[in-house]
Amino acid sequence: MHSGDMILIIGGLLLLSIFALSLNSSIVQNQKVLYQSEEVLDALAIAQKFIEAAEGLRFDENKAATIPSSFVYSEDLGPDPGEHYPFFDDIDDFNGFTQTDTLSGVTLYSITISVNYVNLETPDVPTNSRTYFKRMLINISSEAFVEMPARSIELKKLFSYHYFYTD
Repeated sequence: MHSGDMILIIGGLLLLSIFALSLNSSIVQNQKVLYQSEEVLDALAIAQKFIEAAEGLRFDENKAATIPSSFVYSEDLGPDPGEHYPFFDDIDDFNGFTQTDTLSGVTLYSITISVNYVNLETPDVPTNSRTYFKRMLINISSEAFVEMPARSIELKKLFSYHYFYTD
């Protein structure tokens, strides 16, 4: 074997090594993105669970309430004495709710929920006035959300009051 052949072999091995390292780095990065996506999807599933639970509840504690002035005052939003999850009876019982959950059994998620009256024109701004609209804000945080500056995600759901008249 000549020295020229040896240089070609070493060059080929060097190129193969660079390719293998690049491929390995790409595979590791793809796995990392896959795991982060799975954690975000788990958090969204947790939030959706609470939204669906609230959708099955009454708008207000007062069953006979039909106008905002008969709804619960904004400072009284939250569970009544003796009420606890999952035995809430109206949407605003979720106000002040906190829980830690591990949907996947591995990642720890901290859930906080607030419910406020809002105006339709400005649904992101809570109001102390009683209105036909309540906004549920679900904040889920986790140390697993390393790519997110706040390490949390927020989901919002707007509930509107509706009344069915019967003859």
